[in-house]
Formats: sequence, C-alpha cells, structure tokens
Amino acid sequence: MDYTFDPAINYGPNDGGVSAISIALVVIALLLAFWLFGSIYGQIEKFFQKREDEGED
Repeated sequence: MDYTFDPAINYGPNDGGVSAISIALVVIALLLAFWLFGSIYGQIEKFFQKREDEGED
C-alpha cells in the first residue's frame, strides 16, 4: 500500500490552533481593555481638572 500524507484528510479545519471563538474573544478582550484604560484616564483627568479649578480661587 502506497501511503501518502494528505493534509485535507488528516487535519480538520480547526487543527491550526486558532478557532473563530478564540479570535472573537481576543477582539472583545482588546475592546474591553481599551475601554477600561480610556475610562481610567477620563477619571484621572476629571480629578486633576477639579483640583485645578479649586486652586484658582
């Protein structure tokens, strides 16, 4: 029997290690991280703006 390796038979579509679910989770995690950093930055900016406004009496 002459056996040759056929990747279409021996590997499935998700054998590459990356599935659509993992890609979607990474994208959602990045969006949440950017939103979180932006929110923290806005709170810090608001805090310093309030301190600056109180100091100008």
